[in-house]
Amino acid sequence: MKLKIGLIYDRISWNEKQLVKAAAKKKIDLNLIDAKRLSLTATDCNSDLQEYDVLLQRSVSYFRGLYLSAILENKGLHVINSFETAQTCGNKLLTTLALTKANIPTPKTLVSFAEDSALESLNDVGYPAVIKPLVGSWGRLVSLINDEIVATSVIEHKEMLGPLHKIHYIQEKVPSKRDIRAFVIGDDVVAAMYRKANGGDWRTNIARGGTAKICEITPEIKELSLKAAKVVGGGILGVDLLEDKEGLVVNEINHTVEFKGLMETTFVEIPELILDYVIEHLKD
Repeated sequence: MKLKIGLIYDRISWNEKQLVKAAAKKKIDLNLIDAKRLSLTATDCNSDLQEYDVLLQRSVSYFRGLYLSAILENKGLHVINSFETAQTCGNKLLTTLALTKANIPTPKTLVSFAEDSALESLNDVGYPAVIKPLVGSWGRLVSLINDEIVATSVIEHKEMLGPLHKIHYIQEKVPSKRDIRAFVIGDDVVAAMYRKANGGDWRTNIARGGTAKICEITPEIKELSLKAAKVVGGGILGVDLLEDKEGLVVNEINHTVEFKGLMETTFVEIPELILDYVIEHLKD
C-alpha cells in the first residue's frame, strides 16, 4: 500500500522546498498542509487529516506547531516530531531538566523568578554569562552579559516583555568560539558541522551570518548526540554541542531543524534521509 505523508507548514522555506523535491524524486506521495488554514475540532476524534499515514510537523511557530500536534495525536494521528519531543525541545528549561536527569553534561544553568534573584544568580554563575528566553530560536533575545550594569538593564527589559520573560534562564558562558550542530535522524547522526560566529556577533547561528565547516562525527559526538536525542523523545533533531574544558556538553536541541547550511557544508542529502526515516518509522 502506498503511504500518504502530510507536511505541515506555516511558512514555505528552502528546507520545505527541498523536502518536496526529494519526495518527487523518490515518488513519495507528499502533500503540503498550511497550518494557518486548519480549523480542527478538539472534542472528537475525527479529522480531515485522517487520510494521512504520517504528518511531518514543520511549523516555524513553536506554539502553533505544538498545540496542533497535540490535537492531531489525540485523534490518533502519527506526527513527527511528536508533541512530547516538541514540548521539551522548544522550551530550554525543559530541555535542561531532561538532560540533567539523564546525567548528560550541559552548561551550568540557574533559573530565577524575580529581578533581585536573577542578579544573584548571575553573580553565582559569574561573568560573562548568557541569558536566554525559555522559548525562541535563531538566537533572538539571547544576551551576553559581561557585567552587572548590563545585567540590570537586560533584566529590567525582560521584566517588561511578559510573563514568560519573568522566568530568567541564566547560563554560564562556555569559553568556546564555536559550536557543533549534529543532525540526528532516528538512531543515527547523519551529518555534523562546526559553526562559528561572524563579524561582531558572538552567536553562531547560520541565520545570523555564522560560518560553517564540516565536522567529523567522532564516537563522542555520536554517543552524546544520540543519548541527548533519546531523552527528549527522539525523532529528527538538531543537537547543539559546545566544547568545554572537560569535553563536550549539550547546549540545546532543536526539533524543527533547518538544514540548508548543513547540506551546503556536508553535501549530505538530508531531505531524502528524513523521508526514508518517516517511511521506515511507520513500518516498525
